[in-house]
Amino acid sequence: MQYINKESDREAGNKITEAYLHEIWIEDEQRYPVDYNDSFKKLPNKANSYYKQMTQVLLNNQNHYCCYCMRRLTGEGDTTLEHIIPQTADDKDALYYQRDEFPMLKKNIKLSVLFSHEHNPDLAQLPHSVCYDNLVASCHGMFPTTKHGGDIETDGHSCNHPRGAKCALPLYFLEEINTIITYEINGSILANPDSPWCEEAKELIQSAQLTWETLSDIRALWYVLRDIDINQIIAEGKNEQSRMDLIQDNLYLTEYSEKRINALIAKFTKKQYWECFLLYDWFHSYHWNAA
Repeated sequence: MQYINKESDREAGNKITEAYLHEIWIEDEQRYPVDYNDSFKKLPNKANSYYKQMTQVLLNNQNHYCCYCMRRLTGEGDTTLEHIIPQTADDKDALYYQRDEFPMLKKNIKLSVLFSHEHNPDLAQLPHSVCYDNLVASCHGMFPTTKHGGDIETDGHSCNHPRGAKCALPLYFLEEINTIITYEINGSILANPDSPWCEEAKELIQSAQLTWETLSDIRALWYVLRDIDINQIIAEGKNEQSRMDLIQDNLYLTEYSEKRINALIAKFTKKQYWECFLLYDWFHSYHWNAA
């Protein structure tokens, strides 16, 4: 997981939210009818809608990686806007997130249901359903799944969809995130037991379902291929036989069990799994915890 610095793109994000609010302003009632369930989506679909604009700002802020699983994102059908404070949160729910360690969630945000009923509110605090500081870019959590008969399907197994409104503090806003959540050489994701954020990290991992089997296998295979040039990995993965040779030759240098080695070879020689694997190139340069 990577540190996300919300300071750098806040001005661009706030301009999008303020433009959206200007468009929905009700002059006669002197208020903003913010839809706190669907954020920007109730406006007419435009080629450069506020939703799409905000998506691109968030992706730029996150180096085009999912806030949870580190999948590389384009914003074209693979990205969702994740609300840190859930869209349907009440005051009590919001307080869980509005901690001193996350000042942007305390200072810059007001619950949309409250904001939309205020008469002529100022914009010092923006409604949480469309506020840049409460939004991060997440993937759709779609992974290939091999069904009986060998058919490949996809389903939303991690990140935004399973998280829903479950508790998940934005630990990626902490500069020390790489010491709070770590990855092991077998592909597992762990909450550091020595971190004061250990329990919250466990909660985040569970809520976003970051232990999903294929996701763990992807991380494990990146560990295996960590010393091979990324361009070579891409080049040698272009057909099934070369993928098999690449994966097999390097897996047998590990201490993985024969059962897991065979399972990884069978999975990632398939084109759909390999293409999904390549989206996680962030792990190629990760400093693995071999303890």
